Amino acid sequence: MGTVSCSDDFLQVNNPNQVSENTYWKTEQDVLMALTACYDALQSDNLYDDDIDGGAFGFLMRETSTDNGDHTWGSWMYGSTTAQGTSSTTDGHFTIYWNANYELIKRCNMLIANIDRVPLTEGQIEAYKAEAIALRALGYCNLISVYRDVPYLDKPLTLKEAEAPKMAKADIAKIVLADLEANNPKIPAKADAAKGRLSREAAYAIMGRMALFNQQWDKAIQAYEKVVGKFDLFKSGDGSDYAANFANLFTEANESCNEVILSVHFRGPGLGEGNTFGVCWKAPMNAIEATMNLCDDFYCTDGLPINKSPLFKGSLIKGAHTKANPDLARYENRDPRLKGTLMLPGMSWNGKVYNTLPAPTSTCNIRKWFTPENTNNEYDGSLDYCIIRYAEVLLSLSESMIEKGGYPQAEITKYINEVRSRVGMPSVEDVEGKNLSQAQLRDIVRHERRVELAFEDLRLADLYRWNDWENSIKRIQHDADFYGFGVYVRTYRGAQDNVWPIPQSEIDTNSQLNQHDEWK
Repeated sequence: MGTVSCSDDFLQVNNPNQVSENTYWKTEQDVLMALTACYDALQSDNLYDDDIDGGAFGFLMRETSTDNGDHTWGSWMYGSTTAQGTSSTTDGHFTIYWNANYELIKRCNMLIANIDRVPLTEGQIEAYKAEAIALRALGYCNLISVYRDVPYLDKPLTLKEAEAPKMAKADIAKIVLADLEANNPKIPAKADAAKGRLSREAAYAIMGRMALFNQQWDKAIQAYEKVVGKFDLFKSGDGSDYAANFANLFTEANESCNEVILSVHFRGPGLGEGNTFGVCWKAPMNAIEATMNLCDDFYCTDGLPINKSPLFKGSLIKGAHTKANPDLARYENRDPRLKGTLMLPGMSWNGKVYNTLPAPTSTCNIRKWFTPENTNNEYDGSLDYCIIRYAEVLLSLSESMIEKGGYPQAEITKYINEVRSRVGMPSVEDVEGKNLSQAQLRDIVRHERRVELAFEDLRLADLYRWNDWENSIKRIQHDADFYGFGVYVRTYRGAQDNVWPIPQSEIDTNSQLNQHDEWK
């Protein structure tokens, strides 16, 4: 069962869906079982796992639907039609992501609607409800970030009320934010939260993300300020190895470090609870890949882009970097996060150096989240998936302050600089300068989000909320033109590519639902 870095005892419970309603909702153990089912929904391979070899649409497949990646096996893979600009309302990935989030919401609603039947104190009931409300908010944040207007359900559906209309994205955000604001204080704070359970600070991080994604800058700032200072950015050893400070964060040994705010717990092998996002067949993953556009976006160690830095040792001449003859010098003197995120020519995998990598058209495999030291269990891995970590909070708080306006630059950039400093990258003031405009600061934080948070399931939402999808297509077209890389041609069809459609199967079975105008 999925949970948040949970203890063994918290996992060993039955699924409440297998218990008769007549005998259920009697004890606190029943509530814990129902709550565990909520956490279990996070473990779906169409949500925060990703069985790439099994036809799923998890976080890695969603990221590789953007300008961060590509689908090496071709256009039949889930998400590829979104990337290509050829998607239709019947495409399977729209349906399975919709279902995964509504499954989470359904389970949370079941607990919220029934917990009053259990003989608990008012404080206990409020705390359990608040926890489920926060998890439900995460599901709605996911949904409205891509589908925009969706049905809002705050109680279990009945046969008499089996259909629901769409609600406007802004209205859903308003309701969810109000729910979180009212209920988050009822969740135990980090120091008092039960092992494996969502903390008050994690709930505020969810609130901050919902507010940020919906341009509610004040609420985002208020929420994130309740998280700042409660966590730390991970550093390896004494912190002097900048590459290890980043790369080692995404390992099993550090999955419960103080940077992790909210994670999905996987236990393997042999327990039926392992992850499958690390499938790689004992060599670098070749079903999905990163793009050269993402690779080139990692600056040199002086904080300058590769086309401006004197430290860049590679070639910027067209044709100088190919799959058969990679330009290995281009990976020298780069932001340490580059090799913690991507598996590149010249890097080693379990002691073997790959000067040319298996399969990727772009020459870039994905390194983050993969565990070459444990490939014997790659279909049943035990590495947790981190939904929210402290670096995201710092960058999101900076972005919220930039968009609201009126803050001194130093107050904004101290959070960006903290993220950069962890990997030895210079401060904003030392590179980009002082007295920067809002537009300049916006570009800086957006760049920082991309290189820090790549393959952490945020790129789709970022591109849509920034209205940057068309530009992302142009960036990939540049890859194709300059490098000759790319699995398929990408096009931009206009407004319909800026929002996902309501799955056609939902339209067909719900008479109250109508399709977005862009997709009619």
